[in-house]
Amino acid sequence: MITRDEWECAPHQLKYLFGEYCFYTEGFQAAELTTHVSRITGSLEEITPFVLPLLEEHGAAVIPAYPISTRPRWLKITRYYLRYVPEVTVYYLIDPGQSFDSYMQQIPGKVRHELRRKLRRFAEYSGGQIDLRIYQSGQEAQTFERFAQAVSRKTYQHRLLGVGLPDTSQFRADLIDRASRGTMRGYLLFYQGTAIAYAYAITRGDCLQFRCIGYDPSWRELSAGIVLTYHALRSAIGERRFAIIDFGFGEARYKRDFATGSLPCATVFLFRPTSRNLLTVLSHRACITASDYCIDLTKWLGIKEPLKQYFRASADTIG
Repeated sequence: MITRDEWECAPHQLKYLFGEYCFYTEGFQAAELTTHVSRITGSLEEITPFVLPLLEEHGAAVIPAYPISTRPRWLKITRYYLRYVPEVTVYYLIDPGQSFDSYMQQIPGKVRHELRRKLRRFAEYSGGQIDLRIYQSGQEAQTFERFAQAVSRKTYQHRLLGVGLPDTSQFRADLIDRASRGTMRGYLLFYQGTAIAYAYAITRGDCLQFRCIGYDPSWRELSAGIVLTYHALRSAIGERRFAIIDFGFGEARYKRDFATGSLPCATVFLFRPTSRNLLTVLSHRACITASDYCIDLTKWLGIKEPLKQYFRASADTIG
């Protein structure tokens, strides 16, 4: 069963999205469960009573990824808590195996072939030079953050979704703290001295969790993000200390391609049962419902993909 020492205070957000556009963010501090999703046992009904003391202390608690077999109710209200499940998706995992080569053998042959083609194409363009730099210490973390922010600001994820590398003093303080404890990894891919892709990961015990991955959109045709991810995984697996590597919550093709397994999961928020918290939850749910309806409508009209490409291209050219 989950114990109190498996929780830590961390910043969290509820993002109000309309399609791919983030128009409002509700930020708050919460107790976050640090246990890896593959090691969580017990039902939500069994876990929730142990969270109640944390609600008294922090006001909110978050299970970033809870493994599910059936979709849980999106809202449960009791006199002690509000439990909100905004979305259900897939959590992609990597079993590193005994070496990077053994890991690659777990990847489907078709995916490996396509990956080698992209790596070869980038190497031909760069003259065979792969300039991957890895950052771990406190001083290195500051250098990483500066270069990674410059790349992140160029991405549509940052401009539209607000999910690039966080550009806040709180994040920078957390980054330095993690670096001082050896629990962060920063990866940057350079070309001729210019950073073109980044990845930020944290370590928790024998787990490495990628939090943010992004690349300069002008390098899309040369698959800079894929090249970075491949070499970052080679480095991480080469450390021979991680039993699990994951890409976190959410769908993306690169996650499916690099993963060796997956779990259906839900993000679970628990709040104190106040009228303000209930209003926040209901407004967030209403935003999701309206956005999903519009997405379904654009699918029916056959304009979803053209609209998506238009807004992403517009975000890439802003500024």
